[in-house]
Amino acid sequence: MEKFCQSCGMPLTKSNQGTEANNGKSSKYCNLCYKNGNFTQPDISFEQMKQIGLEGIDHGNNGAIKKFILKLGYPMQLKNLSRWKK
Repeated sequence: MEKFCQSCGMPLTKSNQGTEANNGKSSKYCNLCYKNGNFTQPDISFEQMKQIGLEGIDHGNNGAIKKFILKLGYPMQLKNLSRWKK
């Protein structure tokens, strides 16, 4: 299993894995991004995903310094995930 969802970059755990078409657990994507073998937002752009992720960091319960660091590194992390590699 990947350490991070290969679509949004969220930490991937056994409890938040997406599902494949056969109802098996996805080893690459979280349940917010992937259900029943398909992306939940198949037409989302990289920029839209980046904005959603940055907003998620803002709404998280980390302190200001950790949020700053996470937001600084998030775009670089996102572009290296398999969904966004070109």
